[in-house]
Amino acid sequence: AAAAGGEIRGTVIVSAPDGGVEATPPQPIVVYLTGFRQPPLPDAPPVVAQKDKTFIPDLMVIVAGQSVQFTNDDPFVHNVFSTSTARPFDLGQPGPHETRTVSFPNPGLVDVFCNIHEQMYANVLVLPNRAFAKVNPDGTFVIHDVPPGKYPLHAWGRQTEPFQMEVVVAEGQPTEVDLILRPRLFNPSHLDKF
Repeated sequence: AAAAGGEIRGTVIVSAPDGGVEATPPQPIVVYLTGFRQPPLPDAPPVVAQKDKTFIPDLMVIVAGQSVQFTNDDPFVHNVFSTSTARPFDLGQPGPHETRTVSFPNPGLVDVFCNIHEQMYANVLVLPNRAFAKVNPDGTFVIHDVPPGKYPLHAWGRQTEPFQMEVVVAEGQPTEVDLILRPRLFNPSHLDKF
């Protein structure tokens, strides 16, 4: 029989600029493990919609090897592109009700923009495994089915400094952690794709 997976659960708080604690962490924040690889589950590709000149959702978390569908739900054309080292791409100008698919073979953070509407931005966070969780609005998170072992644990958010610590996960046991993150200024402005 396969070993039972462990669980990591905890809370995330963000220190306020004055040294106090913010009531709720800025969203979204993702807590994830590195140090091992897992293939993605054979699910249908997740979808990022372009609606009202906005990417929905504006953060997509996937496993390396997955693809993402970008759909245009507006009555006008968009341009979806990234110049990120982890996965550069340019989807041209999909018209209304068109869908384009992008594969993400390597882990990394991919910044996504529309060259026509400069206020549009999104991130695709490509991870090496399925051991991740988005932080809930109350600051809690749970990562299920983690193989036993010692791993780097990370927290990433647009409005927080990157965070890393080491955790030990035991078979069938919960590991409790509390993360205190520092805020940072997020500036969504960008140059055009040229």
